Amino acid sequence: MLEWSGNSSPVRMMRSARIDHYEAHSVFHGLLEGEDYRNRVAGACIYCCPRCSHRIRFRWRSFYQANERSAFKWKLRRVFDDMTPALKTDEQGFLDFFCPTCAAPTRIIFSADDYAKLAYHFDIYAALVGAGTRQK
Repeated sequence: MLEWSGNSSPVRMMRSARIDHYEAHSVFHGLLEGEDYRNRVAGACIYCCPRCSHRIRFRWRSFYQANERSAFKWKLRRVFDDMTPALKTDEQGFLDFFCPTCAAPTRIIFSADDYAKLAYHFDIYAALVGAGTRQK
């Protein structure tokens, strides 16, 4: 079965598996908008799971420490890797986790801009959200 959402190419997935693409502003609160940037993390932001409405607070250091470590097993990670769009920036990162309420696998895609030695800006691009095992 082939299913996908967003602007990415289809990926072979398990029966009834689905991953949706959400723009940052539709699932995050507390991001800054500016002339030269969009969806910038300033201290902290709130992610609201589109599957169950569970809220998770991410601090700036959550993105700094992400280092593309994944909570997913390799098969699921490969599916998310195939669906992750490449950003125009050199410093692209992601943060993988399972929603604590509905267990939806989620990937936050962000860019890291090094504006001074050991100082970064993080701009959220999007969230990829799979189907959770538990529903509301």
